[in-house]
Amino acid sequence: MLQLAIYGIITLVIPVLTADLLIFNANIYTVSSRRAQALAVRDDKIVAVGRNEEIRKFAGPKTQIEDLHGKTVLPGFIDAHMHLVSVGLRESGYYLDLSQARSLREALELVRARVQQTEKSQWVLGRGWDESRWPERCYITRADLDKIAPDHPVVLVRVCGHILCANSLALQKISVTSRAGEFDEALGLLREETAWDFLKKLQPSDEQIRAAILAGVRLAHRLGVTAIHDIAKPEHVRAYTVLHQVQQLKLRVRLNVEAQHLEHLVALGLRTGFGNEFVKLGAIKFFADGSIGARNAALSKPYRDLTPVPFPKGEGLGERSLGKLNYEQSDLNRLVKRAHDHGFQIMIHAIGDRAIDAALEALAYAGATAAHRHRIEHAELLSDSQIARMRELGIIASMQPNFLQWSGPGKLYEMRLGPERDAQIDPHRKVLDAGVQLAFGSDGMPFSPLYGIHCAVNAPHPSQRVSVEEAIHAYTLGAAYAGFEENLLGSLEPGKLADFIVLSEDPAHSKNISEIKIEKTYLAGQRVFGYDNSI
Repeated sequence: MLQLAIYGIITLVIPVLTADLLIFNANIYTVSSRRAQALAVRDDKIVAVGRNEEIRKFAGPKTQIEDLHGKTVLPGFIDAHMHLVSVGLRESGYYLDLSQARSLREALELVRARVQQTEKSQWVLGRGWDESRWPERCYITRADLDKIAPDHPVVLVRVCGHILCANSLALQKISVTSRAGEFDEALGLLREETAWDFLKKLQPSDEQIRAAILAGVRLAHRLGVTAIHDIAKPEHVRAYTVLHQVQQLKLRVRLNVEAQHLEHLVALGLRTGFGNEFVKLGAIKFFADGSIGARNAALSKPYRDLTPVPFPKGEGLGERSLGKLNYEQSDLNRLVKRAHDHGFQIMIHAIGDRAIDAALEALAYAGATAAHRHRIEHAELLSDSQIARMRELGIIASMQPNFLQWSGPGKLYEMRLGPERDAQIDPHRKVLDAGVQLAFGSDGMPFSPLYGIHCAVNAPHPSQRVSVEEAIHAYTLGAAYAGFEENLLGSLEPGKLADFIVLSEDPAHSKNISEIKIEKTYLAGQRVFGYDNSI
């Protein structure tokens, strides 16, 4: 209380607003400025950050006080590129998780076990296989699945999401409408839009999608993630809306909608930014190409390795192909400009250098400037001239540092592209040095910011490496900027939403950042996760 004596007669009592929560004796990465020891939270916002003695004045009789004994505090991570429903469907058991399979044989054994637990004729769906980690170095094929599941329709999606394998019974049950070069019937392999159209016919129910989101949110809390930029289908938007309405959505979600739904959004008069602090409409997403793992990222020079299971020659996906652009340039220009003109942020998936060129041309044609904050997603095989062009147009590099798990001697990128291009891929250092805004996300491969930060700090090539502080910035304030939310999220400073996490150790002094534990996660000043199971 502050007392003022006026003329020695009147005493005016002015209450100092007390905090709901005080954090003391912490190693706080504010991200926006120097580190601090303590912070105060009132309602759902941070009211003060500073030294212990500066923050004590906010203590009151009902203030919750936590002494962290030197533990590290960061802003809640913001995953700038996520597929929460897919991850949640694995978490909830809807999809068989194949991400930990260490060989083709082990992957098939996991499938066999699921088949044995499933009634005859029922679907078996799996995700996450990665042949680049297997000694066989070959894709799963239709014949492999027919041997172990002759009476069950089976569909297995590769980790990148750009190629899947289906067995004979699955192909009998669902007819395939293929774009050129996207279906090898003999091998049961479907790529890109042909694969996605096939999967649309196997959609989970609304109830299953809601359960998947809740499972994904719980995982996000365990990983220190308090906000995501999700790639959302209409049924996902519906599920998020329902969960938010019943106050079960404890995650900030920016909904980025695929380009085929643009006209519906335009007709409704919607645009980027519609929504509230928890659910908000984000960008329109375009796919300029595929993935390096599926060999359909669009390159200017051919893939180096011999395809273990080549698609038919003459279709643009043979053993030494250049990959494939998903749009004619004139069509991409027209569609991107239409979204731009109707007030939408643009995000373009572009992995190969030829796709990045196409994305930059379309964004320039639309009239991109830094104010629009248009984004190129992944931007893996970036040249110096493309980085300079991104800087000129104000394009954000929305990159996935966890993809560096495939870079280095003997790994996927070197196999597909050769040592020279592997050393050029994911050049986070060059992006930052050029002054391009950098946002980090995971793409769910895996969903783990600390793993991604570890990859970026310990990358195999110099042009890929950033400091711990730079990586944290990209996963917090950089991602907030990519979502037009840097005034609300991404750093720990007065007036911002109180989303923060407590770590078991300081990433700057950790031998393995990916092994650091998230001990507590706070959303709007409320603890939503505690490592000791206390909430």
